[in-house]
Amino acid sequence: QGVKVSGKTVTIGAATTHYDVSTDEKLRKACPALAHMASLIGDPAVRHRGTIGGSIANNDPAADYPAALLALGATIITNKREIAADKFFKGLFETALKEGEIITAVSFTAPAKAAYQKFRNPASRYAIVGVFVTKGKDGVRAAVTGAGEDGVFRSKEIEAALAKNFDAAALGGLKVPAKGLMSDIHASADYRANLIAVMAKRAVAAANA
Repeated sequence: QGVKVSGKTVTIGAATTHYDVSTDEKLRKACPALAHMASLIGDPAVRHRGTIGGSIANNDPAADYPAALLALGATIITNKREIAADKFFKGLFETALKEGEIITAVSFTAPAKAAYQKFRNPASRYAIVGVFVTKGKDGVRAAVTGAGEDGVFRSKEIEAALAKNFDAAALGGLKVPAKGLMSDIHASADYRANLIAVMAKRAVAAANA
């Protein structure tokens, strides 16, 4: 449980609640975007009971943490091994965890810039579309939740557009394909594609603010 910051390395215990992630002063300094994201999860009851480890083990396709960990290039630490976020999230409610394997912590290098923006379902506060963007020593990463038929994913279109110019203006002509996006009672795939572009622009603007 709890948050540790050593230099640029941030480690969060799997049993840390969303509330504790959102209010931890060390995290607010090292990666304010993640603390802000945690403050937007559910309602106060959910934030005081739900944990970062539980959220990523469940890998709900509309959950916030999977997008954050993908965009942060995080490592998921279990009782048996370390797994890169890029290889951890496998599909709807599926992860790389094996039987008897338990998440103990997540770790990442604090990015130079980061932000998260989501268009949320007014009832559940789950993301209809959420976009987490980061700029760090390894370049730009952008992850999308709430929209993919196979769950959370990195957006090549957003990353390519921001690679040379990390500015909302660089996303002016962004076209996100609707193929592979979800259609449900909340939003069509085309609407989600448009929302991804809108949330990406807002996230980059917030990261640069």
